[in-house]
Amino acid sequence: MIYRDNLFLNVRFQEAVQAAHDQDWQTFEKYSFYDAKMMEDLLYKCEHLMPLEIKCRYALQHYYSHGDHSPIIRKYVRRAKVIRPENWRNALPESVRGLEMFTVYRGGIGSIERAPLSISWSLSYDVAEWFAHRSELFYRCPCHVYQGTIHADKVIAYLPERSEFEIIQHRNVKDVREITPLRGYSPPFNAFKSSTKWVHNEDESNRYFNEWYQSQS
Repeated sequence: MIYRDNLFLNVRFQEAVQAAHDQDWQTFEKYSFYDAKMMEDLLYKCEHLMPLEIKCRYALQHYYSHGDHSPIIRKYVRRAKVIRPENWRNALPESVRGLEMFTVYRGGIGSIERAPLSISWSLSYDVAEWFAHRSELFYRCPCHVYQGTIHADKVIAYLPERSEFEIIQHRNVKDVREITPLRGYSPPFNAFKSSTKWVHNEDESNRYFNEWYQSQS
């Protein structure tokens, strides 16, 4: 059977499977990085061959690229604290880098009862409200923004790549409450999201966040 009826993808997939059998993770990475669907299929096929740290690393790398819809990718994202580097805080915006307790936000259409089960939260209220409005537009349902707290030691990972200030967690966000009415976007966020730097420039992202965070105190 040709993988996904595509000869090009089939070659990549089979090379990645062979690399997993050989425990050659450099080659595995070379051939597996096509999309989250391929990584999902490789995890199902090669799960028994892959060390936990390897499964967590690739799951986390694909999670923010549509991998959040995959049960097996979510499974290993939830366990990815085992690969959290000692210096993980260095990626955080400077204004929150030294905190032991983070305030986090989540926007969407889900109920408050389901919110603590969600893996992805944001350090930015603005980002959460943006996601809330996007979900409202897609699903034609009322949207919500929730706020909670999480201890730094319970953070699985921090993902800065998409300027979403994303905190990855598993059932450790506490004191969840709904923010109502919605606050609207902050002036720093309006300026930031209207620029071309929103998803491309980490320095500009952190500059926005620090300005927004300092305005909250």
